[in-house]
Amino acid sequence: MDQKQIAHEMIAQRAGRNLLTGLNDMAQHLPSHAGLTIRVTATLISTGQHLGTVDVDSLNADDLGLMATRRAKVLRDKPAPTGKPALRVVGGEQ
Repeated sequence: MDQKQIAHEMIAQRAGRNLLTGLNDMAQHLPSHAGLTIRVTATLISTGQHLGTVDVDSLNADDLGLMATRRAKVLRDKPAPTGKPALRVVGGEQ
Protein backbone atom coordinates (compact mmCIF):
# COMPACT_ATOMS: atom_id res chain seq x y z
CA MET A 1 0.00 0.00 0.00
CA ASP A 2 1.46 3.37 -0.98
CA GLN A 3 1.61 6.37 1.34
CA LYS A 4 -1.18 8.24 -0.44
CA GLN A 5 -3.54 5.30 0.05
CA ILE A 6 -2.50 4.99 3.71
CA ALA A 7 -3.22 8.70 4.24
CA HIS A 8 -6.68 8.38 2.63
CA GLU A 9 -7.43 5.38 4.81
CA MET A 10 -6.38 7.24 7.96
CA ILE A 11 -8.59 10.21 7.03
CA ALA A 12 -11.53 7.87 6.41
CA GLN A 13 -10.99 6.17 9.77
CA ARG A 14 -10.89 9.52 11.53
CA ALA A 15 -14.04 10.68 9.71
CA GLY A 16 -15.94 7.55 10.71
CA ARG A 17 -14.85 7.81 14.33
CA ASN A 18 -15.69 11.54 14.43
CA LEU A 19 -19.14 10.80 13.06
CA LEU A 20 -19.76 8.13 15.67
CA THR A 21 -18.40 10.37 18.45
CA GLY A 22 -20.64 13.24 17.37
CA LEU A 23 -23.69 10.99 17.23
CA ASN A 24 -22.88 9.56 20.64
CA ASP A 25 -22.43 13.06 22.08
CA MET A 26 -25.80 14.11 20.68
CA ALA A 27 -27.46 11.06 22.19
CA GLN A 28 -25.78 11.63 25.57
CA HIS A 29 -26.25 15.39 25.91
CA LEU A 30 -29.53 15.90 24.02
CA PRO A 31 -31.43 12.70 24.70
CA SER A 32 -34.93 12.39 23.34
CA HIS A 33 -37.05 9.51 24.47
CA ALA A 34 -39.94 10.47 22.18
CA GLY A 35 -38.56 8.60 19.18
CA LEU A 36 -37.31 5.14 18.40
CA THR A 37 -33.62 4.23 18.44
CA ILE A 38 -31.53 3.92 15.29
CA ARG A 39 -28.25 1.98 15.37
CA VAL A 40 -25.55 3.53 13.19
CA THR A 41 -22.55 1.40 12.26
CA ALA A 42 -19.44 2.71 10.52
CA THR A 43 -17.31 0.35 8.45
CA LEU A 44 -14.38 1.28 6.24
CA ILE A 45 -15.51 -0.22 2.95
CA SER A 46 -12.05 -0.59 1.38
CA THR A 47 -10.76 -2.84 4.18
CA GLY A 48 -13.93 -3.98 5.91
CA GLN A 49 -12.61 -2.53 9.18
CA HIS A 50 -15.42 -2.03 11.70
CA LEU A 51 -15.00 1.46 13.21
CA GLY A 52 -17.81 1.27 15.72
CA THR A 53 -21.50 1.44 16.43
CA VAL A 54 -23.67 3.97 18.23
CA ASP A 55 -27.37 4.04 19.11
CA VAL A 56 -29.10 7.37 18.43
CA ASP A 57 -32.71 8.36 18.98
CA SER A 58 -34.62 9.07 15.80
CA LEU A 59 -35.15 12.77 16.57
CA ASN A 60 -31.41 13.49 16.88
CA ALA A 61 -30.72 11.39 13.78
CA ASP A 62 -33.39 13.38 11.93
CA ASP A 63 -31.84 16.70 13.05
CA LEU A 64 -28.42 15.57 11.85
CA GLY A 65 -29.88 14.50 8.51
CA LEU A 66 -31.57 17.89 8.07
CA MET A 67 -28.30 19.71 8.84
CA ALA A 68 -26.46 17.61 6.27
CA THR A 69 -29.19 18.27 3.69
CA ARG A 70 -29.01 22.04 4.28
CA ARG A 71 -25.22 21.99 3.96
CA ALA A 72 -25.40 20.01 0.73
CA LYS A 73 -27.99 22.43 -0.67
CA VAL A 74 -25.76 25.43 0.07
CA LEU A 75 -22.81 23.74 -1.63
CA ARG A 76 -24.95 22.59 -4.55
CA ASP A 77 -26.54 26.03 -5.08
CA LYS A 78 -23.28 27.95 -4.72
CA PRO A 79 -22.59 29.73 -8.02
CA ALA A 80 -19.49 28.75 -9.94
CA PRO A 81 -16.61 31.23 -9.94
CA THR A 82 -16.99 33.71 -12.80
CA GLY A 83 -13.34 34.41 -13.41
CA LYS A 84 -9.88 34.44 -12.04
CA PRO A 85 -9.58 36.77 -9.04
CA ALA A 86 -6.86 39.38 -9.28
CA LEU A 87 -5.22 41.40 -6.53
CA ARG A 88 -4.08 44.88 -7.51
CA VAL A 89 -2.29 47.35 -5.30
CA VAL A 90 -3.65 50.84 -5.76
CA GLY A 91 -1.67 53.87 -4.59
CA GLY A 92 1.20 53.55 -2.22
CA GLU A 93 4.67 54.97 -2.38
CA GLN A 94 7.04 54.28 -5.22
